[in-house]
Amino acid sequence: MASPSLACCLLCLVALASACYIQNCPLGGKRAALDMDIRKCLSCGPGGKGNCFGPNICCINGLGCFIGTPETLHCQEEKHLPTPCQSGGKQCGTWGRCATRDICCTLNDCYVDPACHPPESAFSES
Repeated sequence: MASPSLACCLLCLVALASACYIQNCPLGGKRAALDMDIRKCLSCGPGGKGNCFGPNICCINGLGCFIGTPETLHCQEEKHLPTPCQSGGKQCGTWGRCATRDICCTLNDCYVDPACHPPESAFSES
């Protein structure tokens, strides 16, 4: 008789342990993070004309990319926002996106990539 009640108690403990509590659930449910729309990353640099590509990278069309300079300070705030973001043009390299003409950036660094050599109008200001 003790065996079925022990099994029932263990089943209840497992159910409670795997529950989704308020402090650790993404908004909208457990799978909501997978369906979230990706927003544009924060702006940065002089006049806010650049885009953050990581916590220490700010790229501006016509100027290039700043890495670990005062222009990137605003990009640190990206770590505290709850939704993912994406900057740049088409995908380049393994994990990067085209940041400016001939420059591909990941979250950690930037490098020259011929795949980021678009037609003249691709990086023009809108």
